[in-house]
Amino acid sequence: MDIGIISVRYARALLRFAGANGEETAVYHEMENMSRAFREVRTMQSMLLNPVLADSQIVDLLLAACRVSGSTVTRSSNRFIKLVTEHRRADLMQFIANSYVTFYRKKNNVIKGHLVLPSEVDESISRKLRKIVEERSQAGTVEFEVRVDESIQGGFILEYDTYRLDASLRSQLNRLHRSLKN
Repeated sequence: MDIGIISVRYARALLRFAGANGEETAVYHEMENMSRAFREVRTMQSMLLNPVLADSQIVDLLLAACRVSGSTVTRSSNRFIKLVTEHRRADLMQFIANSYVTFYRKKNNVIKGHLVLPSEVDESISRKLRKIVEERSQAGTVEFEVRVDESIQGGFILEYDTYRLDASLRSQLNRLHRSLKN
């Protein structure tokens, strides 16, 4: 069977199960953490495929990946990870976590936004930009990730949904450079 079809089925089942347990949002944050862990720890997928690891070790690895700030993992995620491991589908957890995050955002009208700045700014500025994005996109919630990147030299880069506003000094200088070349 296709990896995508299996992952989507498991993710939808987890969304229903977590909703029935009143843990939908907590599981969302756990699945975001797990997804991030797969991106940042390149060997994680190969560890899940390691035949030497016992099921209990795989469960512990996946539970550690979805733990939010050292807190305990929700009952829903705990039971789900054990079920997936028992069914020999632990190698699909990256895809399941990504699908869950996508379904949750769609169901709850959540948009993920990124703001890139050349230096740290006051929280009030990012709140204002979040409010502008919420009004423009008419989203229920905008999750904003603020990142500092000195290489943009000034201005900002704002991304959300399919929209990108690059008002950085770096891009303006690059455009000027290209126009002078021609």
